[in-house]
Amino acid sequence: MECDCGGILIEGKSCYTMSNDNFFIVIENIPAFQCTRCGKVLFKDEIVDRIKKLTHRIDRETEEIITGRSSIHSYDY
Repeated sequence: MECDCGGILIEGKSCYTMSNDNFFIVIENIPAFQCTRCGKVLFKDEIVDRIKKLTHRIDRETEEIITGRSSIHSYDY
């Protein structure tokens, strides 16, 4: 894994925040890499996929609560 600027990456932990009209989420202590030159924080691909799945699920569930529409179809049961 390399940064676009060519700096050296150091391993550590970081946090991820996301906000929407209906919620605000903070995920802390995520394994990450930080560039020593530009300070950019990079996550491994597997971590990015897990964050995307989690935020998609939370977004879908909050939509169900606010709109009253089910996030799943009844024919799935």
